[in-house]
Amino acid sequence: MKTALRILPIVCASAFIAVGEIKAFPPALMAGLGLGMAAGLVPVMLLLRRWSQASMVEWGMSVFVALGGLGFALGPGGLGRAVASAPVAVLYGVLFCLVALPPLFGGPLFTEHFAKKTTPEAVWQTDIFKNINRNMTLVWACLFAACTLSALMPLAFSPPDGPVPHILFFAFIPLALLLGVGLPFTKKYPDYYQRRMGLEPVRPQAPAPEPPAAPAQPRPAPPLHKEETMFANGKIVAINGSPHQGIGNTTQLIEMLRPTLEEEGFALEMILLSGKEIDYCTGCGLCIEKGKCWIPDDHRGIVTQLLAADAVILASPVYFYHVTAQMKAFLDRSLAWGHKPRGTFKPGLAISVAAAFGEVEVANYLARILHVYGAFSVGTLTALATGPGEFLGRETVEARAADLARDLARAVKQKRRYPATSEDLFFWLHIGWLIKNQKDGIMADDYRHWQEHGLYEGFHKYVEQEWSPGRTYDEQVRQAWLQQMIAERKAKKAGRAPAAPPQAQAKGPQSARSCRVLLEMMPRGFNPQAAGDLQAVVQFEVSGSESFTTHLVMAEGKCRFVEGPAPSPNLVIKTPAEVWLAIAKGELDGQAAFMGGKYTVTGDITLLMRFKELFSR
Repeated sequence: MKTALRILPIVCASAFIAVGEIKAFPPALMAGLGLGMAAGLVPVMLLLRRWSQASMVEWGMSVFVALGGLGFALGPGGLGRAVASAPVAVLYGVLFCLVALPPLFGGPLFTEHFAKKTTPEAVWQTDIFKNINRNMTLVWACLFAACTLSALMPLAFSPPDGPVPHILFFAFIPLALLLGVGLPFTKKYPDYYQRRMGLEPVRPQAPAPEPPAAPAQPRPAPPLHKEETMFANGKIVAINGSPHQGIGNTTQLIEMLRPTLEEEGFALEMILLSGKEIDYCTGCGLCIEKGKCWIPDDHRGIVTQLLAADAVILASPVYFYHVTAQMKAFLDRSLAWGHKPRGTFKPGLAISVAAAFGEVEVANYLARILHVYGAFSVGTLTALATGPGEFLGRETVEARAADLARDLARAVKQKRRYPATSEDLFFWLHIGWLIKNQKDGIMADDYRHWQEHGLYEGFHKYVEQEWSPGRTYDEQVRQAWLQQMIAERKAKKAGRAPAAPPQAQAKGPQSARSCRVLLEMMPRGFNPQAAGDLQAVVQFEVSGSESFTTHLVMAEGKCRFVEGPAPSPNLVIKTPAEVWLAIAKGELDGQAAFMGGKYTVTGDITLLMRFKELFSR
């Protein structure tokens, strides 16, 4: 039905011209025919407009029919005579006016109607979409002007009578221009323009497939959720501060992350600030006092998306040594969250691109801002690009983007938190002090947040990282070292050779005078870092000058000496007391002694091979 209604204006215009040519354009007949057709086309055009199916072609044909009817009715000697003299030229003239004039007054572009049927809605408001259609509309205006001039040629030059001149100037030349030039140009120009800008052409939008018929079973199969299957690991939200909606170099940098992130199971959502309503910060301070900004626009919803995301990306090109106005307005409005650590950290990225310089500084600035949205930076992606898509070393930029995307995905999956920095410490110290001083005034809401999250309990609460226990050292060895250092300094100052340093008596297993004492002292040399999560039992069956059985239990980063045999040891060492004592003091090579049969082992021999590592303290 819609197709038939779209053809109807063309049929009416053709019929109006054909009847006029056959009947020699009698005014009364043409007035009635034109006005009658125009009246019938009014509801047709209203329906087409309601369905968004009315193009300038249908409007042009309808206007021509109405114009012809009015011309013969109101001015048969003027407009009616002009239509009768050159009806085809008038038709093309009407089309030229409808194509050329609306853009001059901010109206729709001629080709937009057709372009929107084959391109995604997401690109309709982009500059590149408008530029392409503006250029194509200009070409079509020129073509309709040329068709108008062609249809006027018989009047200007009075060609010989006969059908050939009419066919040539009224049909052949106009159709050659429209079909031979206009349609091929319209088909190829968008791809050409996008490639010239360094972009991948937007492909025609395929029509949505028909939903499959419901299965015959009483209980249909549950629908598939493709997004949950593809992006099971979560969502990453990128804020794009570029005013070039969807076509700029900042967008291209963000898109370089997408393939790797999707391989890792993450969905990437890009929010274009230039398409959002975000007013400037008024500097009123109510966001600090009340905990939220009072301005009702898109800002709060975007921040909510950032806080809910699994990772955050902030991206902006360099505009006069800093972020764009769109990004700066968004960041300025985020003060309500700036003093309130989120309680959980998520990974983030900072992205910036410049034509010459400033991209590193801007990226570092955005990386510092990430903490406002509960994120920490895993890196920065920067690039130099002088024109759209003209990246310096594009391959290296793409490789860097892939590496950072993998780092970002791994940080989310493993719930990583990068080491705290001095900037974290300064923020905690300064902002904590500032909020505490203003707790009864403008920062009461911030103070309540810090109290509820225990942030005043210590820096470790803010960064959510605990201090690791320090390694113990032998105080006797330390004192010996200090005495030696002081003695050497005094001897050097006095100009004499330093005295031999006092020797500290070792407190480790090497000082043992018996094998039993040696085994009792072995836990002192145990290295928990080297052991990791090792859980093992080593049994010693000592013979020779001493005869006893004992075992060492290694578990949870500790080692303890236990008298007697173990129920199920992982390793059993059978050794004479003198042999093991000599090995511990370095007088005998342990591996050579084992190979020479001076002691034997049964069980997990890899434990024996790790002894130097496990007892290295």
